[in-house]
Amino acid sequence: MRERMLFLSARSHSPEDTEGYIRTKNFLDILLERFDIDLLEYSHLRRETPVLRNPALTVHQVKQPAAARRSLLFRLKRPRSEVAVTGNGKSLRAAITEMCRLHSYSHVFVTHGMPGNSLNLISSLLPEAVIVADVRRFGSRQAQSRAAAGHGISKGYYKLNAALIRREVRRLMTKTSLLLTATEGEALSFKAVSFADAGKVHVVPPYIDLDELPYCANGHIFKDNSIVLHWDMDSTHGKNAALLFFRKVYPLIQAEVPDFRCYIISGKVHPEVAAAAQKDSSIVITGTGEAEQSAGYIRRARAVVVSLSEGCGSQVKILEAWALRTPVVSSLNGSEELICEPGRNILLAGTPAAFADHLVRLLTMPELGSIIADQAYRTLSEHYAADGVKAKVLNLV
Repeated sequence: MRERMLFLSARSHSPEDTEGYIRTKNFLDILLERFDIDLLEYSHLRRETPVLRNPALTVHQVKQPAAARRSLLFRLKRPRSEVAVTGNGKSLRAAITEMCRLHSYSHVFVTHGMPGNSLNLISSLLPEAVIVADVRRFGSRQAQSRAAAGHGISKGYYKLNAALIRREVRRLMTKTSLLLTATEGEALSFKAVSFADAGKVHVVPPYIDLDELPYCANGHIFKDNSIVLHWDMDSTHGKNAALLFFRKVYPLIQAEVPDFRCYIISGKVHPEVAAAAQKDSSIVITGTGEAEQSAGYIRRARAVVVSLSEGCGSQVKILEAWALRTPVVSSLNGSEELICEPGRNILLAGTPAAFADHLVRLLTMPELGSIIADQAYRTLSEHYAADGVKAKVLNLV
């Protein structure tokens, strides 16, 4: 007999948190194999979940109040954590209470971004339930650098924020049965906060299903003289990364390989990026379109450029390129949370000149791209294939 799960998802992720959105969807796809799920979305967005047609899934939505949304936008108003958004709306508490009254849940899954106080309510309503939380890094690189470089009041603020975050993390670990992270680095950061609860922390990486289209296509693929830029270019981080690439990297590539083309794959493109692309006929904005169409551009390209800055949804984009057997050029920030071996399964760069040099080599030396792509595909098959990740999740819960 299938068990019933309450799945709490906060659709309040920032525009940069593309991977958070994809990760939530992937967990739902996996867990629906075993559970009947009541999905409770807490959001001000009227965006439907991408798995609505599954008969084992029932979707409920609670509108996030304006006050809660403002707390996400103005971080310096009060210290806050990246593990869970502080505060809790009355409408959300009422919805959770009503659903627990109507149904008996053996498991509760809480995604990153849900109000932290909801765990207190769930623990009191469902004392016997297995509570699983998908958590994220609780100290971003920006926050860490600010804490180290700050002076006076600002330095004290960031130190206080760090202390409050550690306290919140300890409470989170005490109240949950399992804590899932995307990377080993994130897992270690949580384990270090509470050694007593370290056994609850497990790594569930992003994954690619190599048996599904467009990744299972067979046969030789002709590579054309092109590169692909693949990240969200509508967000602030994504826009800035794209403008930096066109301003400092692109001219260096054109000086060495004047006849190549550049395709931009992004669901939405910021007007400033679109304006920059229009100035050069070699740059083509394709959008995302159908998955197979986007995959075609990536599969035929000599290289895929993924994320020159943090917050561009880089992990999944790198895995997609690996699955399509196209070498990736990225930054340290864009790739540090994956199993990357620079020079073997990926090329990493820290300066515009280094980016340009890697891309010129891939455009002019096809054999190099083939070697890197083959090694990347092996890394993907061993560590990020869907079957292994799905089996791990179902075994844990």
